[in-house]
Amino acid sequence: MRERSDPPALNRRRFLEGAAAAGITASAAGCLGGGGGGDDRVPMDVAEWPPEDIGSQLNMWNWYDSWVEWASGAFEEEFDVSVSNTGYSSPDQWYSQLEADNSEIDNIAATTNWVERSIENDFLHELPVDVMPAWENITDRVKQASSYQQDGSVYAVPEALVLYPLTYNDEYFDSAPTSWGVLWDDEHEGELCMWDNATVSCQIAAMYTGQDPIDPDDFDEIREVLIQQKPLLRTYWGDYQQGMSLFVNEDVVAGPLTMGRTYTARFGEGAPVHYTAPEEGAMYTSDLFVIPRGAPNPMASLQFTNWASQPENASRLFETMGYLPAVDITDQLSEEDAEFVDWPDEWNLVFSATLSDEVRSQYDEIWTAVKAA
Repeated sequence: MRERSDPPALNRRRFLEGAAAAGITASAAGCLGGGGGGDDRVPMDVAEWPPEDIGSQLNMWNWYDSWVEWASGAFEEEFDVSVSNTGYSSPDQWYSQLEADNSEIDNIAATTNWVERSIENDFLHELPVDVMPAWENITDRVKQASSYQQDGSVYAVPEALVLYPLTYNDEYFDSAPTSWGVLWDDEHEGELCMWDNATVSCQIAAMYTGQDPIDPDDFDEIREVLIQQKPLLRTYWGDYQQGMSLFVNEDVVAGPLTMGRTYTARFGEGAPVHYTAPEEGAMYTSDLFVIPRGAPNPMASLQFTNWASQPENASRLFETMGYLPAVDITDQLSEEDAEFVDWPDEWNLVFSATLSDEVRSQYDEIWTAVKAA
């Protein structure tokens, strides 16, 4: 594993290097379209924009399903390209295809740690960002929070920032909880939830106990507090829809949930929920567009990546999914939405760097013990 430096400070907020929030779920896998005959060109062959003869097909793996449903139709209409999308529930589904010499996938929406692995193993095409007009649309904040280059070469274009906050019922609480300790408060017994995910839950416990979530120094303490917490929980949730429904139905008043699902619950379902970053920290990462080696339609994929990074198209990601695009969409947000995506400067956000094999293994062992307790 190559060494890499911590991301610099972003927009005056204090960011710490943290551990990856793995195991994120998405839409069920669909059917992948055909390759369309293939194209021997590679993205770095493009010396000026736009690329010529982008072909007629594009095969994507993207788990922002509601956004992709819109984007597929809009891109097809503008560029006369037939788009197929395969949703996935775990990144190893597409990664295994890259390991087996990909010949079908053109474009992937990938999380930071899997992009790092793919770069290390030379699974991705280098991208000609110097000639891509939309590269200038990506905010410095997101570029600084993303792992997309190696030795000066760029292999990914950031798609979105993803925050894993504490979500809470803002009618139940007079003000936003300031600590993850709320999830260990017996005053709320039976009205709390946790994510059924070893990494995420152990990271929360690590932050709650004052440890570095990427390199904790007391695994026994993490195990102990998670076992202590278990009787206070209503349930562990396993997928995003289940987690969101707990808040929409007001079955729980606090627990981990993504910012995007919190947005959907609040504005799409009318649930009395909001989110915050506790004083101990909250994890964040980025998702990125990549073009894998072996992509049969690399020019269409390159055009799509640029197209998706234009503000009018990126803004639909927030409208449909509630996630903060890599592009500055401030001018296209309502006052209410702008307030929702404003992360206060004092928030302590923890960058989701890749976990070591040792830490990941320890987290898995802890979670097995907690679930069996």
